[in-house]
Amino acid sequence: MDLPALRRSLLALLGQSAAPKLDPAEWQELDRLAALHRLAPLLHAERGHDEAVPNAIRDGWRAAHRHAAIQALAIRAELEDCCAILERAGHQPIALKGSWLARHAYPEPALRPMRDLDIWVPAQGVLSAFEVLLGRGYELAEVPEMALEDVVRLDKHMPALLSPRGVVIELHHHLWEPAGRLDHASPSADEAAIRGRSRVDSDGIRMLDPQDTLAHLIVHAVYSHRLDCGPLLLTDIDFLLRAAPIDWPTFWAEAKAGNWRSGARLVLELVQQWRPGAPIELAGDPAPPELVAMAPDLLLQELDTRQSAQLAAATLKAGPARLIQRLLGRRSAEGEAAVTRDMRHEGGALGWAASRAWRSASQLARGDVRRQSRQLAALSKWLDQ
Repeated sequence: MDLPALRRSLLALLGQSAAPKLDPAEWQELDRLAALHRLAPLLHAERGHDEAVPNAIRDGWRAAHRHAAIQALAIRAELEDCCAILERAGHQPIALKGSWLARHAYPEPALRPMRDLDIWVPAQGVLSAFEVLLGRGYELAEVPEMALEDVVRLDKHMPALLSPRGVVIELHHHLWEPAGRLDHASPSADEAAIRGRSRVDSDGIRMLDPQDTLAHLIVHAVYSHRLDCGPLLLTDIDFLLRAAPIDWPTFWAEAKAGNWRSGARLVLELVQQWRPGAPIELAGDPAPPELVAMAPDLLLQELDTRQSAQLAAATLKAGPARLIQRLLGRRSAEGEAAVTRDMRHEGGALGWAASRAWRSASQLARGDVRRQSRQLAALSKWLDQ
């Protein structure tokens, strides 16, 4: 069985279909994909007693679930501490995506592993909030590529921080990327209204209203990441919809006003297909069948080839000028002065461009990576319509 077929087998397994008939090598490859995309704990919960799955695979899922349960305790403790620090400093932090999902949507936090914590503060105070965390023992996870003032202008979150517990923190100052930062049009959001609808949970953590979390999941997945955020997107939305009521007419009206209705329709069709039974009310035109068909390949991309595929996709969509801009490390956004990333720690601009070009050329020699880049470009073109 080839890789695209295995990807679909994994999604089918995640969607409660009968276990696929695979040989030992294929089961190992499916298990690798599951681990790569943080699915093993959920597969343990939902398929851990399925005797059609090899014992060794199920044992691995059980171990991953135990590890995720321990990690979830550390993540939650860090979330409470970090938000308390920012609250005391007057910054009104809002925990995004996984923080609400793990606690309030999934049956247990271990089923929704998190790589980092996303915390949103108002843009006008984000530099101060960032300094507050640095002053409390948080450290830069990597060397910033731009001045922090430029990050505020051109990006949606500050450079990643590493907490004293070793948890990665992304301090956001916008929910979505500024216009002009992506290879396609960026949706808009009424951030003041969204902040006004936020809720405080029983532990004192401020979080988005579930309907706004649904919108954020969709825009983040389709527009920011062109589905390379992984198949947890499907279960995130499934469990969210089962945990919280959605005012569908209002949801679709806001999607149309913010120019993200097409992306929402695509994602919700995928949830219907791969997590059947989720309570969804669709509106708008159906997504093109070819985009629905290629979605499993984008949801289950190989993480080490994403940058090369994205570079090629940008060139396919916007031509050589976009390639040159990427290779030279230029960052820009609509209405903002462009800057060049500081790449001295990567051997300078020429050294970085040469290494990136060599790596991309090597990876794009592979047929699957070229197909991936064509799929990304096709999705970007459709999102611009």
